[in-house]
Amino acid sequence: MDGNKDEALKCLRIGKDALEAGDRTRALKFVTKARRLDPNLPVDDLLSAIEREAGQSGTPAGGANEEASKASDHPSVRHRVPSSGSSAASSSSSAAYTEEQVSIVRQIKKKKDYYEILGLEKSCTVEDVRKAYRKLSLKVHPDKNKAPGAEEAFKAVSKAFQCLSNEENRKKYDLVGSDEPVYERHTATRRANGFNGFFEGDVDAEEIFRNFFFGGTPQATTQFRGFAFGPGMGARMGNNNSGGFNVRALVQLLPVLIILLLNFLPSSEPIYAFSKSYPYEYRFVTPKGVNYFVKSTRFDQDYPPSSHERLAFEARVEREYFSLLAQHCRQELQRLQWGFIRETPHCDMLRRFEGVA
Repeated sequence: MDGNKDEALKCLRIGKDALEAGDRTRALKFVTKARRLDPNLPVDDLLSAIEREAGQSGTPAGGANEEASKASDHPSVRHRVPSSGSSAASSSSSAAYTEEQVSIVRQIKKKKDYYEILGLEKSCTVEDVRKAYRKLSLKVHPDKNKAPGAEEAFKAVSKAFQCLSNEENRKKYDLVGSDEPVYERHTATRRANGFNGFFEGDVDAEEIFRNFFFGGTPQATTQFRGFAFGPGMGARMGNNNSGGFNVRALVQLLPVLIILLLNFLPSSEPIYAFSKSYPYEYRFVTPKGVNYFVKSTRFDQDYPPSSHERLAFEARVEREYFSLLAQHCRQELQRLQWGFIRETPHCDMLRRFEGVA
């Protein structure tokens, strides 16, 4: 609707300019087109002025009245009005994309290297990659850029970002490189030697875009399906159409089989927990101030205070507490680097824990 309103205002301006220039036929055409695009646009006075000028000059006004009434009665029906000199101006005014958008798409599709696609040097940081992706993805997103090839350019930008924003994949890309256009879909048959491509399957560019702009860390592992970094470095599973043993089906069933096996294995509940919840309701504190909760009132009898068993048990509690804090801290630092959070509470807790003598 906003696009129609903008186009309607543009047609209205063209109609007014044509009326001032004395071209009543052109003025009538664009004013009626403006009303067709936006029926709520106040153009009645302008149409009346066109009719008055047509009557004064002796030009039959019946055609103007009839066309205006048709446009107002049927705003959703488009009427083709043949014209000689105004057809080019009409088509150019209703173009859905600009020369700048076409130029950006062509430049991206000509480039093969991920760094060149994003306009970066190899010494760039992750933040530089994010800034370049933010800028380019908005320019070539198919919802904003209707130029031919915009979707392929958008996928190319997304692939480049997906690779260069991941430190491990970026190192492999820098090591191996690529001589293939990244915006083209790879064929099923590949060369026997040489680079096999980082992104053999289609990247979900929309998912990367949503994760980047609307929260969530892009899951790189879900986008790199069936890739290999050189000859003989991985078995290709996607093109196995033989009737033999299906390895992919087995891999997909493995998690289910593991869960079923675990249900039949004897399990022992942990002795303690770091938060109070049933049945862990009895609180104790380690020498370094770590709170933990047990579920038995006989804990002091099983682990007497100051005994070797109690000290060893609480040392194990502190080691696990430190490991959990370190793991959460790493996740917070990554999210902080990507700009998703501003504070790192677990890192603060880890520093306080390490500061305890």
